[in-house]
Amino acid sequence: MKKLMENKSICLLIFLGLFGFSIGLFDNYRELWMSSNNLSAKTISHIISISYIVTVLVLCYFTIKISNNKLKWGICIALALNMITEAILICLNQTNYYFLIKFLMFFNIAFSQLILASIYPLLMNIAKDDIIYTKKSFVESLSSKLGFLLVATILGKTIFNTTIDYNFCLLLSVIFNFLAFLVLINVQIESKNDNKFDLKNTINYFNSNKVLYLFLFVNFLGDVIWGSILGMPLLLLTGRLSLSSPVSSFLILSLGICSNILSMIIVKYLRFKNDNYNLIFKFGIRIILYLLVFITNNNIVLLITLIYLFLLDCPYSFIFGSYFINNIKEEHTFFLTTLKYCFSLLGKSLGTLMCGFVFNLELRYFIIPALLTSIIHYILATILIEKRKKLIKV
Repeated sequence: MKKLMENKSICLLIFLGLFGFSIGLFDNYRELWMSSNNLSAKTISHIISISYIVTVLVLCYFTIKISNNKLKWGICIALALNMITEAILICLNQTNYYFLIKFLMFFNIAFSQLILASIYPLLMNIAKDDIIYTKKSFVESLSSKLGFLLVATILGKTIFNTTIDYNFCLLLSVIFNFLAFLVLINVQIESKNDNKFDLKNTINYFNSNKVLYLFLFVNFLGDVIWGSILGMPLLLLTGRLSLSSPVSSFLILSLGICSNILSMIIVKYLRFKNDNYNLIFKFGIRIILYLLVFITNNNIVLLITLIYLFLLDCPYSFIFGSYFINNIKEEHTFFLTTLKYCFSLLGKSLGTLMCGFVFNLELRYFIIPALLTSIIHYILATILIEKRKKLIKV
């Protein structure tokens, strides 16, 4: 055991596993917890949107001002604040302190997102290679799905005279966050001489490679579309489609697992050399489905659309990201990755905000923001692919 704890990368992966498990225990049920506390879909969407913006602001500060040597303590502080907000929210459940619930909730979401975004930079302080990145992605995905599976299995059941509800899920999340905190605080990160972040040099590099701006904007629009439909997935399935919470949970979980498996199959066997074909399968068919939802105004068509979105979430993710992340100067790779993550959160923030505004409208009006944005996104994505082709030929 002592030997295991001396391996810092394994300790950080254990920390990620525990924290990811806590994410799976509650994050998927967060909007249902808020809904059970009499918050409307519009209010919930505002809370999620604001939290993403807070995350982006803090993450930008972390990237520019905080060195890797101090990153561990930054994560520890964020994790401690995360546990404090969760503990208070447990006590506020089914009370009339709506402002305090909303205030604490958007900070709680922001802390969780900030921790997830900061784990890989912390791992890079120990080892910089593709293997550790792959392990990080695998552990994060697997642990969150296991937490989700546990809750989907026990939710609504009575165990030891205690009914497992959304508030109990939040309590379990606090427990696993505390275990993750104990692991992280005992990991010794050696001090290194960090190269100071050069913002001016980075801006000059981006200005000389303006295609990176288009790359970020295309990813931003993609997350706007996703958030405008699936910003509150469980609330959508239980509220609009009248599915039960356990059925909705197992649907999202099973489709997420299938998406991971499908992505491996597609990368090996169904990856087209021409990315325009990949683009059609990832985003083109989505536009057709959104159009069908608008025309039919039918919940069954919406359900089919959601199933397709979940299944194709992971596959074809290589269309844009892999080339631009892997083919820029090494000193700018981390900044581009962070910037991409920030644009993703801003996109989800705007999308979720739109989702809240149209959530209770007639189905065809609910789908309009995603349909219109998808058309613009597809045109710009096609342009991006063509620009990338020219860069490859140079």
